[in-house]
Amino acid sequence: MVVSTSAPIKRALVAQLRTNLTLKAAIPGGIHEGFAPEKASYPLLIYQLVYNPYDYMWGSVILVAGFDIHVWSYSSVDANNIDALVIGTLNDAQLTVDGQTTLICRRTADLGNQDVDEEGRKLYMVGGTYEVWTDQPL
Repeated sequence: MVVSTSAPIKRALVAQLRTNLTLKAAIPGGIHEGFAPEKASYPLLIYQLVYNPYDYMWGSVILVAGFDIHVWSYSSVDANNIDALVIGTLNDAQLTVDGQTTLICRRTADLGNQDVDEEGRKLYMVGGTYEVWTDQPL
């Protein structure tokens, strides 16, 4: 059997986020990988794979995929509330990963930052790092 990559894990993570209709409604700017388009509206969500080591066991491979998920908003309150929706959607979720069995999906760290947009308005980022452990038989 061919060893999989992180691509099916990414698809499953985003699919899980999209199942929460309250979350989808709260982020009119959408869900984006890596960065958002220049004219995206706020609030929005950005996710990025930050690590993905492979651990070969007896007859299987464990993939540990770490994702940073950021919510950006003009309001720190909105950013925190949307982040609460994200953690409620992902923490301990059973993701459906093609060709792999999800062992765990859990938040492992909190993230925060501030920036300004091109017009000088303050932006708030709240989020976290999530680890998704999967097992794939070889």
